[in-house]
Amino acid sequence: MKYSLEEVKKKVEELGSVTKAAKELGIPRTTVSSWMNGVCLPKDEPEYSSVEIKAREFNPMDPICRSYLVRALRNKWRSTAKLAEELSCPEDQIVHAIENLRESGYQVVYRGNLAQISREGAQLNKVVDLNPIDGPERTIGVVADSHLCNRASRLDVLEAAYDEFSRRKITDVFHAGNMVDGEFRFNRFELLAHGVTDQTLYCLDHYPQRSGITTHFITGDCHEGWWTQRDGIDWGKWLVYEARDRGRNDFDYLGFMDVDVALHNEKGVGYIKIFHPGGGTAYAISYSTQKIVESLQGGEKPGLLICGHYHKAIFHMVRNVNVLQAGTTCDQTTFMRKKKNEAHVGFWIVTIQQDRTGAFRRVVPEFYSFFDRTYHGVLDL
Repeated sequence: MKYSLEEVKKKVEELGSVTKAAKELGIPRTTVSSWMNGVCLPKDEPEYSSVEIKAREFNPMDPICRSYLVRALRNKWRSTAKLAEELSCPEDQIVHAIENLRESGYQVVYRGNLAQISREGAQLNKVVDLNPIDGPERTIGVVADSHLCNRASRLDVLEAAYDEFSRRKITDVFHAGNMVDGEFRFNRFELLAHGVTDQTLYCLDHYPQRSGITTHFITGDCHEGWWTQRDGIDWGKWLVYEARDRGRNDFDYLGFMDVDVALHNEKGVGYIKIFHPGGGTAYAISYSTQKIVESLQGGEKPGLLICGHYHKAIFHMVRNVNVLQAGTTCDQTTFMRKKKNEAHVGFWIVTIQQDRTGAFRRVVPEFYSFFDRTYHGVLDL
């Protein structure tokens, strides 16, 4: 038995369900659904013209109206104002009807006040970020491996770094270890100052100081760490003690070799790990820091790992950890030349933005590179 669209529509409204109506009428559910959504009309059902639709009350949910709009918009641009004029109804009703088509699955695309049903692939799904980036930007300075008291140390680079930090209004600088060169048998003849006291005083006389900037630093197991191994001296505490005695309060000693710094957001916290590891530079520059991150236990991963020691400057990502090798402010020493290790001279400025959980979602690293002394000129201090 054949049914008209009006009969099918009435049965759906009566039973309140497309499935129940299809079962009672003996028509496939997909067919009834297609008729109701205006995808197609029952056989022998006339295709209504705009004149005939005008005689009906325009209803965006009426299958006849929907079917007319589908035919009008399929693969051609139509003006909503023109469609409203054709159907003698307000333009906002046409816009509402087209939106109903889009919400029901039609690929409606817009170009100004023109609309079209496109057959050229599906629209992209909207991504809803449940933890949007909403924290303030934090910009920090990063230096490492200054090796003050060694003749290869680049005081001009350190001064340039702190000049740039001051210009950018950066208040927190992180130093990833080996602020001074220490003393051992293979560096003794490259030193400008000998012994823990003289090297500490040299550091206080020459390490840059700028108003409003605090240098947060760690110590390594090598160089300044040699005094710990030989004499039991924690050089970081020694430096802060001597600095305060001289009226310098810009040094903040974080600890020995491996320290996590918490950055609190409104609803969470993220961590920067400042690390001065051991071992030599690998054949692939990123390999050492890659293995460091891979070795971290679950739950211990920071948002940003800042590594000193290697005198290399590189930024990469491992296991969703932003990894930064901090470079150096010291030219290649005799020991490095012996080991065939190059020095990446310069400093970093890093901008960090967190989401509401504290996770580091945006990290922008900037490396300021320097070349040999003759390129820049010698700073005579």
